[in-house]
Amino acid sequence: MIRIRARWPRVAVAVGAASTLAVTPVAAPAAYAAVPQPVGVTVGADGRLHLATTGAPTPATGIPFAPPGAGVTITPGPDGTIAVFAIGTHGGLVAARTSAASSGITVLQDGPTGLAPPGGHLDAITTTNGIHVFFTGNDGALHTVTYPRFVTPGAGPRPVTAAGLAPPGAAVAATRQPDNNPGAAFVGVDGALHTVWRTTGGAWATVPASPPQLAPAGGGVAATGLDTFFTGLDGALWYVRLTAGPLPDPWTAVAVAGAGTVPAGAHLAAGHFPTGPTVVLFAGHDGAIHATSNAGGTWRPPSATTAPGVARPGTPVAATITGDQLLADWCGNSMWFRLRIPKPRGPHPEPWNATTFPFPSLPTIRAGLNVSAALI
Repeated sequence: MIRIRARWPRVAVAVGAASTLAVTPVAAPAAYAAVPQPVGVTVGADGRLHLATTGAPTPATGIPFAPPGAGVTITPGPDGTIAVFAIGTHGGLVAARTSAASSGITVLQDGPTGLAPPGGHLDAITTTNGIHVFFTGNDGALHTVTYPRFVTPGAGPRPVTAAGLAPPGAAVAATRQPDNNPGAAFVGVDGALHTVWRTTGGAWATVPASPPQLAPAGGGVAATGLDTFFTGLDGALWYVRLTAGPLPDPWTAVAVAGAGTVPAGAHLAAGHFPTGPTVVLFAGHDGAIHATSNAGGTWRPPSATTAPGVARPGTPVAATITGDQLLADWCGNSMWFRLRIPKPRGPHPEPWNATTFPFPSLPTIRAGLNVSAALI
């Protein structure tokens, strides 16, 4: 166990048709019996889906689920199940789901093959309307599919934006509108943050949410509700609060941290405490997990929450909120790590009081693998 007490710098921030794969269900890890709990997921070097709860990651599928290190997302279903999604080796959407009636995991394919780059990024969110999955396809359009309850293959994903808007396989962050309608954000080929959401009338709206040439095309993005974060070409950390209106009002991108702070295009993770601040995390240039918070109403300079060298700069981090703690997961140094950060208090600077737990890992867990996590 590594314990770091990092004190905030005392400075102010200057901000201006479906088929089923031939996969035999395997027993789900025993940890599913206890809820709620944090569950992390990754696609290992062997292509199998791995889950981590309170100990070493364990394989959850008997055969490969997606390309090694593939983009992956996990979300709880509205009926007590969980679902994990990835873009398989065939370029189609695959889902691993648990059953409300058993402890098994079944892997399914939904929709056609060749929709997106194998292993490309994607994200999912659960609302009262069901599970919503988003990814950018080979055509450069944002694709989505909704499962009202249990994840069951149907017509498959469909595009909801014009083609050519985004790099195929770009990082995507699922968002939630105040009316509970789903949406997504990504950095387009023009280097601008784009937001897409389903209106109350059922149509899909697409609006740029930042100036062009601000961020690496397809680069890292994270969201908590309507608050969206992304990294600039110059390594600045940017923040946009999206609204449910038809046009930006003003949807102005604000620099949370200046140039050189974040590895350009780095993956980001964000968590929002229901009665408190938002925390944004990333793997910094020094290989430490850095974080920033708006506790006290002001964004603070990111600072290290771990020792250096526990992660590869800019690689994926996943975040979940449970009670008064934020938990972060990542794959570093051929080992799965979990970080625990107590809820930041404001308005005065204070230490993170973060604790890092390295989990014993399998040889298939490699540094820098894509990770996702959810409270189940």
